[in-house]
Formats: sequence, C-alpha cells, structure tokens
Amino acid sequence: MRPPEPRPAGLSLCLALVVLFSLFRYLHTLVVLLWEAPFIDFAHYYTYATVVRLGQNPFDAEAVARVDAALAIRRAGAAANYPPLFYLLMQPWTLLPFRSAAVAWFAAGQACVVGALALCLRRFAPLSPFGVAAALFVAFNYQPLVESVALGQANALLLLLVTLAWWGARAGRPWVAAAAVTLCPLVKVQYALLLPALWWMGQRRIFGRALVLVAIGGALGVAILGPAHHVEYLRYLLAPPDYLRTWTANLSLGATLHRLLSPHGEAARLAGGLTLAADGLLVVVLARAVPRAVSPDSAGFDWAWALAVTAVPLLSPLTEEHHLTVLLLPLALLLLARWDLPLLSPESGLLLASVLLLGSRYSLERFPVFHEGIPSLLAGGKLAGTLCLAWLLARVQSEPARA
Repeated sequence: MRPPEPRPAGLSLCLALVVLFSLFRYLHTLVVLLWEAPFIDFAHYYTYATVVRLGQNPFDAEAVARVDAALAIRRAGAAANYPPLFYLLMQPWTLLPFRSAAVAWFAAGQACVVGALALCLRRFAPLSPFGVAAALFVAFNYQPLVESVALGQANALLLLLVTLAWWGARAGRPWVAAAAVTLCPLVKVQYALLLPALWWMGQRRIFGRALVLVAIGGALGVAILGPAHHVEYLRYLLAPPDYLRTWTANLSLGATLHRLLSPHGEAARLAGGLTLAADGLLVVVLARAVPRAVSPDSAGFDWAWALAVTAVPLLSPLTEEHHLTVLLLPLALLLLARWDLPLLSPESGLLLASVLLLGSRYSLERFPVFHEGIPSLLAGGKLAGTLCLAWLLARVQSEPARA
C-alpha cells in the first residue's frame, strides 16, 4: 500500500463535506424510519419466533392465526420461510414488547453495519482519504441498506457475518471464520453456497470446522424443535409459492426470465430451463475466476471472497433489493483498495456502473407495462449492477495472473 499523497486543504474540505452531508442525510433517514417504519419483516420474525417459543409448528395456519390475533401487529405475509434455527435464535427478542424489540433490533443492525465497515477499514492501513470518503459515501447513500432498515430485515447481520468470515480467514482465526460462515445460512439459506466456495478456494480448515458446526446446529435444531418443523421447511424450499417466479420484487435471474417470457406459451417450462442453463454457465465462469488455492493474507483472497459473496444473489432463486445490502462488503473493498483506478479504464466504468445501479433509488414497479415481456428487462437494473460487480471482481482477480 502506497503512503498517502499530500493533498490541498481545499480538497480535504470537499471530502469532509461529501462525507458529512451523506452522514447527515443517512442519520435523518434513520430517525424518520425509527419514528414511522412498521418494520414488517422484523414483525414476521417476532411472530414466528413467538409461535416457536410457544411450542407450536410455524407451518400450522391455526397456531399462527392465534398468535397474530394476540400480538395484533402488522407483519410481512410470507410463510415461515427462514431456517428453523433462525426462529429459535430470535426467541430472546420476543421477551420484549414488540416496539421495544424493534427499536433494539434497529440499533443492533446499525451496530452490525458499523462493525462491518470498521473491519474493512482495518484491512487498509495506512488509509487513503479518497478511498475512505468513497466507501462511506456509498454506504450512507446505499438504497438497499435503507430498504433493509425500513423493513427491519436481517441483512445488516448477514453483512457483518460475511465480513467476519473474511476477516477471520485473513487473521488466521479459522473458528471465527467457520462460525460466521455457519451462521450465514441460518439468516439466508442461500448463503450455504459460501461453504463450497471456501472449499474451492482451498480453505479446507475453515470448511471442515464449518461442517462440524453445521452438523451440531442441525442436531440441536431437530432435538429442540422436533423434525416436523424441519420437514415442512424442506417442503417449502422444494416447492416455493408459484407467485415468486414472476413477483416484481424478485430481482433474480430466474424471475427476470419468467417475466420476460410470460406473454408466451409454456413460459414457465422454458424460463425454468433457461434459468438452469444460465446458472450452470455462471457457476462455471465464476469457478474459473476464483483461484483453487489462494493465501488468506493476500489481496487475491479479498477479491475471491468478494466474488463468492456477489455470486450468491446471482444464483439465488429469490433476490430482493434489500438482499443486496451484503454487497456493501465487495464495494467497500474495491473502493478502499482501488480508489485510484484511471477514470477512463474499463474497470472504472464497471465500478461506477455497479455503484450507480446497485446503490441508487429507482423502481419501475408502479408501472404495469414493465412487469412482463421485453419492457420488463428495463426493471433489471439491480441485477445488471450485480453482474457488473461480479465482472469487475473477476477482472481484478485475474490481474496477478496477467501480470
């Protein structure tokens, strides 16, 4: 890392103004959300965790209806679509009244974001003020993060976990990394894909420890919650609701293809086949981009892990905007390490496209014309931004090989 270059006092003031203005805007947004947001996804966690605490099956509609009537809170209407252990681990929050629990969850989420950014900043010492200003500017204006906070989602926790896994591997603390990777699928089951990614990257010690922890967690879950909850959850994963395939809030590649082909006959079968083919192609391309063995204390590991994290929302059958909060990790790593990219280079263009497409606030969901057919492709900006980010990380990863 090169020493920081001397800079004019005026430039320092500009950087401070950009960061402080963004921080003030972000804090104002947090205050508004804390006052007005119903935190409907946290209410979902709270309701189903209460059902589990009462010894009921969260897939029992009558049991859930009784708890809904007792709590009388507005929640997301989805089924118990989180891993069983997640609702078990959420039970301590149900000991507080809902509003108090929501405020505490809100504060814990902000602590997770701060912790993740702090670990990223520790990686790059001495720090460049340009890189720090760029990373903080993106974090404070990142729409998926705001969306996640407004819903009371668990994405800030997931961001901290993937960052802890990266930091634990770099710091030579395999149990920390293994524990963080093990907890990721308990928050979002699709992040189980990080386990084979670790094996592919040559991190066999972390991979082995993570498998042990997964086995222990699974055994505890079945022993405490019983097999019925787990069986119902597996059935849900194998046969999710049909509406998710074309749901406009689903930004995944599969949902995009289903919306694109929906005006045509046999659309579901064709879109499903194309999704499998596209996912297979993505796996091959990403596997070729990630090295089979990379030292954890090298820059190559940073890009390999960032690419693995970015691959998950690309391969997931359900990706909503707030799920992209976790991509703050690869964006922060790029902005802190590659802040001096030439402005007219392809890498700089991909980085700018990723930041703008992922972090900006925009939506065409209110306009039915963009819900199906060719016009629906115009609503795929977040997916395009994720693809740009993966492409950039693959290019950065291949630089040592080209050199």
